[in-house]
This record gives sequence, structure tokens and C-alpha cells, in this order.
Amino acid sequence: MAIIEGQIEPLKKIKKVLNQNGITRFGSIGDINDFIKNFETEKNEIIKVIKNEFDCELNQLKINLAQHQQDYNTLKDSVINETNLKIKELEEKCEFARKKSNKSFFYRIFHYIKSKILMNKRLILQKKFKSIVSKKTNFAEKAVSKTKDKLNNYIINRDSLISERCLQSLQELDGTKEVIDSLYNLIAGAVGENSVIKEVQKLPNNFHLFNDFSLEFNPPIYHKKEDDRIYSIQIDHLLISEAGIFILETKNWGKQSVESIDLRSPVKQILRSSYALFILLNNQSRHNNINLDYHHWGDKQIPVRSIIIMTNLRPREPFQHVKILSLKELNGYVSYFDPIFNKAEIDSICDYLRRRM
Repeated sequence: MAIIEGQIEPLKKIKKVLNQNGITRFGSIGDINDFIKNFETEKNEIIKVIKNEFDCELNQLKINLAQHQQDYNTLKDSVINETNLKIKELEEKCEFARKKSNKSFFYRIFHYIKSKILMNKRLILQKKFKSIVSKKTNFAEKAVSKTKDKLNNYIINRDSLISERCLQSLQELDGTKEVIDSLYNLIAGAVGENSVIKEVQKLPNNFHLFNDFSLEFNPPIYHKKEDDRIYSIQIDHLLISEAGIFILETKNWGKQSVESIDLRSPVKQILRSSYALFILLNNQSRHNNINLDYHHWGDKQIPVRSIIIMTNLRPREPFQHVKILSLKELNGYVSYFDPIFNKAEIDSICDYLRRRM
């Protein structure tokens, strides 16, 4: 399998925009495509899940209300029985005191007073019977009332409460979709470039692919034919092989983009990069530390070939110095050329390019 290094440029830009918007759910272009494909389904699933959660809470409230009501009734019965028992005990003590008051004068006075006190206590209990029961069962009654109010609110306002709960999740989902829609061109580019990586991976391990290869030149490289000073280049993929170097520019364009006169020509773009890279690699200065084997005819040249890969639609016309290929044609084309470098030379070229990136 070919050796792959680096990350494609569109994916870097996509991740940057996603991070700026606090979106961390995507780990790959495949994840993004799945999101776009399943957006409406996910939206409906959010509503479904929240509805189910709400109805579970509703059912639990009914269970809680029944339990609170039972606890209240049990406590109320207990308080009533306890209070009635106290009243009965006071009545019995009053009766006992009245019987004792029939004896001596001292007994009559003492038990008369005692019976009055007991009678007053009993009357107080009877008079405050409801308030005593209410006070001792207040917390249980409140639990019933609070649960009942909440349950009624859930039943009456079910739809609006579910909508309110859905709002934040749906807004976040719509926000994510809005960001993804704004990245359409980058995503299309990433899909195209990612398909190139998958295709190149099928090649043997004497092929090295650098993704998003960029260089800056100081001083700039002067392109005399175009009267152009090249300060920097950015290449989608740089493929190093035993046959030399291939610049791969990927375009996932449809018919409208191919025929548009407003879009920058990929042919001019790749030829510019090809010229600058050729000059850099074949420079005879001491700064070029590429170790190539000696040949008795002279210094070996590193060929640079330009390929535009059209992953969707391609023009029929051929172009000078640039090969226009479909994705399926790529591996066959780059494997066609005879090898001119050995493994050590390829490693030296790769090391040099890594240092310049």
C-alpha cells in the first residue's frame, strides 16, 4: 500500500470552520455526508426521543401522585386515630377524676380541678381537631398538590412543553446544517481529494503521497515564459515514485463548473506549480541536498509530470503538458512509466521535500 502523509487542505479548512462554530461531532467526510443524508431523519428522531422521554415522565408523575396520595391518606388516618385516641384517653381520665371527687373534701377539690383541666384539654383537641390533622399532614398534602399540579400541567400543555424541550436541540441541529451547507464547495473538494487518496492507497509502498503540499520561495522563482514571479505554490497531492514526481490536482466539478469561464483554469494553476517544483528539485545549488546516484553521462534529472484528476466530469479536449484523467485512470497512468530511481533516491527526495514544507 502506498505511503500517505499529511491531511488534505479542504478537510483542514472544514475542521477549522467547524471548530470555530463549536461543532465537534464529525470525524471524517463520511460523517458529514451521513449527516446531510440523514438530516431529516435525525430531526424527527430528536422529536421522537423527547416525546418518549416526556411521556415516561408523565407516566412516572401518575405513579408518584398515586403513591403520594396513598402516603397522605395513610398518614391522615394515622393522625386522626392518634388524636381520637388522645381524646378518648382524656375522657376516661375525666370520668375517673369525677368518680374520685365523691370521696373526701380534699379529693373533691383536687379531682374537680383535675377533671376541669382534662376536660379543657379534650375540648381543645376536639376544637382543633381539623387543624391538628392538617398541620401534621401538611407536608404530605403539599406533595400531593404539587405533583397533581405538575401532572395537570403536563397533560394540558403536552405539545407546547415537548416543543419547548425540542427547541434547543433542533436549533443546534439546524445551526450545524447551516454551517455544513456553507461548506458545500469545500466538502465537494474534500470528497474528490479523499477519493484520490483511497485510489492511490492501492499502489505499492514504493509510492509516497504528500497531501496539501505547499512551499514558499524567497527569493521568488521567475517564470520567464509567463513573466511571472512565483512566491508560493500549493498542491493538492504530490506523488513521488520510482519514475519521478507527479503533481495531482483534484477537481470534483460538474458540467457547469467545467464550462464556466469565471473559474480559474486548473491547467494554468498546475503548470505554474509544476514549473516551480521542477526548478526547485533540479537546482544545482548547494542548498539542494537530494542524493541521487551518479550516472556516467551526467547529473540525473527529476521529472515532474502534471495530472488533473476529474472525479466527476472532465473536458474532452487534451491540453499541452498536462494530463487530464478520471479517477479510474490514475493508477494505471502513474504505473506506466519506467523506474529511474531506487528506494534510497526516493527516500532522499521525500526527505528533502519534507524539510522544505
